[in-house]
Amino acid sequence: MIDPKYIISFVIAIVPALIWSALFLKKHKENKWLVFLTFFGGIFAAQLILLYKGYWDTTINLIFAKVTLVDFRSNISSMFVSTVLAAFVTFLGIGAMEEFFKFGIMKLISKNFFSSIDDVISLAIISALGFSFYENMIYFNSHWGNLSVNSFLMLAVSRVTIVTMVHMLCSGVLGYYFGLAYFASPILRLEHAEKKRHPVLLFFKNLLHMRKSHLYRNEMMTIGLVLAMLLHAIYDFVLSSTINLSPILISGTILLYFFGGYYFLSYLMKRKESKLQLGLLLTEMADD
Repeated sequence: MIDPKYIISFVIAIVPALIWSALFLKKHKENKWLVFLTFFGGIFAAQLILLYKGYWDTTINLIFAKVTLVDFRSNISSMFVSTVLAAFVTFLGIGAMEEFFKFGIMKLISKNFFSSIDDVISLAIISALGFSFYENMIYFNSHWGNLSVNSFLMLAVSRVTIVTMVHMLCSGVLGYYFGLAYFASPILRLEHAEKKRHPVLLFFKNLLHMRKSHLYRNEMMTIGLVLAMLLHAIYDFVLSSTINLSPILISGTILLYFFGGYYFLSYLMKRKESKLQLGLLLTEMADD
């Protein structure tokens, strides 16, 4: 017989994930099977992260060798005298790792189905929901019985609202900029028709003898990755026990990420370039 705690943890984790999915997909007609697979891709990404973290302090015995996985936390701590700076860089590393797995698996599953930047953002959010659902369920199980009912409920509410929003925000931002990179050629073609200029791109195009679309793609991916890592790291850093911040600042950060995150994601999905069916224009642009 299944332990009731697993059933309750599953329900507490899955219901908010379904509600968030409905909120962000209510105006989108994504393929249901694609959404389903992307959600499970996020679950798989979370499991990979947990496996990696679980073996940080363990030597894995293979047939011909023994392997000890790299615990980058210890390496980073040894590089910095300041514990605060070491903590922030560690959170940057964790953010980079989580965003890489969440987004990488989503891209592997869904790449051939992108027709607009809006598609990329939506599916990145679904992957983040799968990731946070599995992470929350594991978290609830590990704290079951160790907290009072009220404390457990407060933990559950914060995880399925604030923490889930942080995952969606970081993945959604990365999805937006990856969408700009993925559709670099048609976007630049449209902007060229509207007589928009990119003087910096033109400068580096002439300097490096690279296509504008390639330079634009690299620029957008760099911006997306850096923003996603920073958003993730700042939230974890502010709420960590490494530094003693005022409750007002912590509460302000939580509210900013929750409400600001929701409205910012909605804004990105409503932008003109996000709505364009750019997949119809996926032909390589001949740079001038």
